[in-house]
Amino acid sequence: MTAPADPILGRRPAATDEPCPIVMLHGSGNSGAMWRRVADALPGCRTIAPDLIGYGAAPGWPPDPVFDVTDELDAIAGALPKRGAAFHLLGYSYGGAVALALALNAPRRVQSLTLIEPVFPNGLRYGNERAAYEEVCHLRDEFVAMTKRGHRTEAMRWFVDFWTGDGAFDALPDAARAATLKCADKIVLDFQAAYSNDPGAARVAALDMPVALICGDRSPEPMRRLVEALHRLMPGSSRTIVTGANHLLPFTHAPEVVAALTAQIGAR
Repeated sequence: MTAPADPILGRRPAATDEPCPIVMLHGSGNSGAMWRRVADALPGCRTIAPDLIGYGAAPGWPPDPVFDVTDELDAIAGALPKRGAAFHLLGYSYGGAVALALALNAPRRVQSLTLIEPVFPNGLRYGNERAAYEEVCHLRDEFVAMTKRGHRTEAMRWFVDFWTGDGAFDALPDAARAATLKCADKIVLDFQAAYSNDPGAARVAALDMPVALICGDRSPEPMRRLVEALHRLMPGSSRTIVTGANHLLPFTHAPEVVAALTAQIGAR
């Protein structure tokens, strides 16, 4: 469940002559460092790329099993521009779901919103994409079940191969595979937060900042369906389909991400 607008996150931006910074939120199994190539291509912009709970240098997740997207918002609140200042917002994968929740909680502060294949399953429900919704539910259920049985290698193989193609997990270097296994328990919570993030179609449709939606033409079909559903739901949103890209497109197609983000900043 998404909480009502926070009194700090939702306050009116303070007047300033400085350009708005860009807040960048990463996906599951990554950290804020994933945005380095994108940030380096925006030399005139201040970028803020916090680590979400359990990733990078961020603290681990709380022991309380009731975990939702508001925990992520609380954790990154201190990294956001101070005194209610405005910012542009970019979110990828699970970070896209967190970014959408942040935009809903702080619509006056978010000057533009760019979402790259956000893991926002309820968007599929809003768009009546039943088959795609059931497919991502199956991904979640199998991953959680395998992880709870202690089969982390099998769970991560299931997870990575879904997003980036059969055999992708086994093709990773040994160190990278080992790193993914450490994320399995947090990814269970990421799924929990993503599915409990249910603000309702009307609130999503009411967002009035410029919104850009990006996906790869080789990404899993549920993600392509989701981006299409959100594009239908959000009036005035733009949609970019990156040729030759899959779910890893921020890593493999950073120039396209930079171009979409630059257009967003200019639109505002």
